[in-house]
This record gives sequence, structure tokens and C-alpha cells, in this order.
Amino acid sequence: MSKLLKFFWNAGAVMFWGFIIISTPFWLLAALMAGGCSFDEYEELYSPDKSMRAVVVNADCGATSNWQTQIFVEKVDGTRTTGYLIRLNGHPEDMSYQMSWGKDNEFLISEFDFDKLLGFKNQSWGPGFVRVHFKVKGS
Repeated sequence: MSKLLKFFWNAGAVMFWGFIIISTPFWLLAALMAGGCSFDEYEELYSPDKSMRAVVVNADCGATSNWQTQIFVEKVDGTRTTGYLIRLNGHPEDMSYQMSWGKDNEFLISEFDFDKLLGFKNQSWGPGFVRVHFKVKGS
């Protein structure tokens, strides 16, 4: 009986340590990849009724990529957000753009260079939330 018990004990130890040794590099790689970017709020602009705010974020993903200026709108109570509305190539300090609220729920992003545009979202988020307009510099 003791030989059988010893065999199972050793087999369990081999399986446990084998799993740990094989899975550790994958866990380390996932941990390094997950924390690669930092997103720092750079500027904010509140709607006239103070129910929403537009936020400019500086996204920095390290030495392998350039800074990105990202703008999104969220309700102040945290119930809804647009995700990024526009992404521009460069640090917010170096970018030319303007943000303004027309009405409580109409937001304009303007005076940005088209050649710095990396992406944008132009969609309807439904009633009771923001309507976004874009205007490129010179248009």
C-alpha cells in the first residue's frame, strides 16, 4: 500500500510543478501585455448644464508607439460613455484642436489636422445623450 501511495504522491507533485513551470511564462507575458499603456486625463470640458463632460486623454503605450490624443464624452454620474470619439496622432500639448458645447447635448470637435487623424466614431448614442459633430481645420 505504501508503494502505491508514494507513487500517487510523486505523480501529483510532478503534475503540480509541471503545470507551474509550463504556465508561468504565459502568465508573465499576459501580465506584461496588459499593463503596457497609460491613459492620463489631460483636459476636460463640461456641458452647459454640467450633466456631461468631454475628456481629453493622453494615451502612451511606451517606446514602440507615439502618443495619442483621445477624446470621449461621459455623463458625470458615470451611467454612459461614448468610448473614444476621435484619436489624433501626437501629445495633446502638440495638437491643434478645439472642443465646444453648442447645447447641453451637442458637442463639437473642430480645428484638428486631417493628417493627424487616426480614427473616429460618428454614431448615434440615442436620445438623452450627446450628439457629436466634427469639423476639420480649414473646412
